[in-house]
Amino acid sequence: MSDLATQQLMLKAARLYYEDNRTQEEVSQVLNVSRPTVSRLIQQAREEGIVQIKIVDPSSTHSQLELQLLSTFNLTDAVVINSEGDTHDLTRSRLGQAAARYLERAVTNGGVVGMGWGRTMYEVVSALEPKRKARVTVVPLIGGLGQIAPIFQVHELARALAEKFGGTWQNFYVPALVESDKMAADLLRSADMRQALALWNEMTVAIVGIGNVDLASEIQMLFVNYLDDSTQTRLRSRKAVGDICVRFFDVNGKACTDAVRGVVGVDLKQLRKTKRVIGVAGGAAKAVAILGALRGRYVNVLVTDDIAAQRVLELHTQSKESKR
Repeated sequence: MSDLATQQLMLKAARLYYEDNRTQEEVSQVLNVSRPTVSRLIQQAREEGIVQIKIVDPSSTHSQLELQLLSTFNLTDAVVINSEGDTHDLTRSRLGQAAARYLERAVTNGGVVGMGWGRTMYEVVSALEPKRKARVTVVPLIGGLGQIAPIFQVHELARALAEKFGGTWQNFYVPALVESDKMAADLLRSADMRQALALWNEMTVAIVGIGNVDLASEIQMLFVNYLDDSTQTRLRSRKAVGDICVRFFDVNGKACTDAVRGVVGVDLKQLRKTKRVIGVAGGAAKAVAILGALRGRYVNVLVTDDIAAQRVLELHTQSKESKR
């Protein structure tokens, strides 16, 4: 084993090279050593376990957890990836890849596909590489938001998904949130929106993200201009734990119908009517929201990671035992 001074130099070289993405020449300049010395330090760091390189198979799944989810929640299908301690961003990317592979198999020629929104949905669409064309029609499940990150713009996601399959997409140029339920209903009854509503009734597949309610961070960050204090108070009082397209529900799957008003988009009852609804979400923080979505039967196909799956099953078991 090398001495302490050499270990510290190896650590600095490794961090500059692997974490900061510096070249060996740049590392040599920072550390004031020769480039061959940097190369030797990096190699030695790997040999002594200071640097560990992991190769992850994105198609690897946890079959035992998949079987448990299928039997516990009577799902149509389940895909559980092995996260193996990945970062949150890497897990989201790998969930997108797994969901994309599933969607490529699930889409049928001439079918209608409902498109949700969010970071994970962006990863799904980005990862799509269908080997066949399908005359699909893609319809957004919710309107758009002007003051929000582009990856939440469902219209662009729907267009991109349709183009990947060689299909078409339905315009849905309305705001996702308006001032009241009456205004939302009026918009949905308009002539321009009727075609989208008709397509919701014909959906063969829908793919959605499952959001968790963390009013202290993510919800406020993403929807700060749309979910006011009174709405957030209602969400807390209804004990909302998650949402699909801004339709919130509690841990038992009960819809929090009046928590957020003026939503212009598909409701949870409509999703239940769809033959195959693919929910994509991962991470321990999403477990309670995933559990609520499964109990409410809002999704019947789940794409998640092993950490979330284990926690969902634990929470479900604990809940059942506490009721005895």
